[in-house]
Parts: sequence; C-alpha cells; structure tokens
Amino acid sequence: MSKVLIRQKHNKSDDEVRQIIRDVQDTLESRFDLKTRWQGDAVEFERSGLKGQLSMEPGFVVIKMKLGMMLGLYSRTIQTELEKVVAEKLA
Repeated sequence: MSKVLIRQKHNKSDDEVRQIIRDVQDTLESRFDLKTRWQGDAVEFERSGLKGQLSMEPGFVVIKMKLGMMLGLYSRTIQTELEKVVAEKLA
C-alpha cells in the first residue's frame, strides 16, 4: 500500500477554503467516481483501491491518501498532479 501526503500553504479565509474543498469534492465525485462525505473540517473520500482525506488546518490544506497495489504503481504521478491542482486552486 502506497501513501500520498500533500500539504499546501495558503493565505485564504476559512470560508474560501471550504468553497474550494467543495469544488474539489464535486470533481472527485463526478470525475473519479469517489464516494465523499464531510467529517468536521475534512472531506473523506474512497473507492476501490483508494481511501483518503482532504482537510483544512490553519494556513494549510492537507491531502492524505492510501493507494492499493494497482494505484500505488502511479503514486508519484498522482501526487504530482494533485500538488499542481491544489496549488492552482489556492493561488
């Protein structure tokens, strides 16, 4: 099992970050067929071979994921793409 951890610094308000996370949540559900749900200040998501959380921390957005064996082969690519998307959304 591979793990991905992304911590992106930002200077947005909590309300702005929540809206960005909601947008990402919608994308995850429709584009990648992930099941998502809010748990406090975080969105938990999962599907076969993938489980993770996108959360708010003071000044940061954090993504933690565990990838199954098949998706684990692409963990570097997945992490790089997510880092790019998160940085763009929080710019």
